[in-house]
Amino acid sequence: MPAVMTLKKVVFSAVLGLAVVGYGTAQASVTTSPENHLLSTLNYVELEAEQGDKNMQLFLGRAYLEGSNGLKADPMKGMYWLEKAAVDMPEVKTMIGDLFKAGQVLPRDNLRAVQWYMEAAKDGDVPAMVELGAYYASGATGKVDCGNAIKWFNEASNGGSLESKRNLVWLYATCSDERMRDGERALKLAKQVLKRTGTGDAGDYDNLAAAYAACGEFRQAIEAQEVAIEKLEETNTQRYVKFENRLKLYQQHQTIYMASL
Repeated sequence: MPAVMTLKKVVFSAVLGLAVVGYGTAQASVTTSPENHLLSTLNYVELEAEQGDKNMQLFLGRAYLEGSNGLKADPMKGMYWLEKAAVDMPEVKTMIGDLFKAGQVLPRDNLRAVQWYMEAAKDGDVPAMVELGAYYASGATGKVDCGNAIKWFNEASNGGSLESKRNLVWLYATCSDERMRDGERALKLAKQVLKRTGTGDAGDYDNLAAAYAACGEFRQAIEAQEVAIEKLEETNTQRYVKFENRLKLYQQHQTIYMASL
């Protein structure tokens, strides 16, 4: 029994080492020592997984997908175990979405990624909501879908995602779909963001300026955009040009009509 418990601890530690980091970028590491340790106890591990151990299911799924821990890569087996783990774990659904989006251990498939993100988001997973918001805001469907982008960023913002609130400011202020533009809401959100600790960078003031412009308050928009430019890093030439162009628009009492994040 002690040996069994030790194995379980080793596998569980490896599962905790799995990570999917950043939008569209999957990184994973599954290690045990020695490398063939899993092979010698594979029957036990699979038995535990079949009996519903979610950590074992997740571990086997990634091990088979990556061909790690002495196992030969087998995408079908990998997905079999990951799908079992995902039944009651929305974060695993998001992880599968990330894997399809990254196209590293699974073939790149944005539609399948979105399907998994949707399932995870419906189960309350905030990172999946963020991914969906970014998907619709990026124009991946053929055009920017402000309605769905705002829907999912709102859900994520309510779940505590500060970056989603920032994205909402930009979408409400600049969306080309007049039905979705809402300058007053954009301005309210922009001010809320600036009250948060650790905010107030160039991007936050750029958003604030766009919100003021959407409300027709161009003097305040100009002032906010000038602050945004002052806060920019000198090395970021491309961003500097964009900020300068926006300032010129505000000086001409023009708003922005663009929704890409």
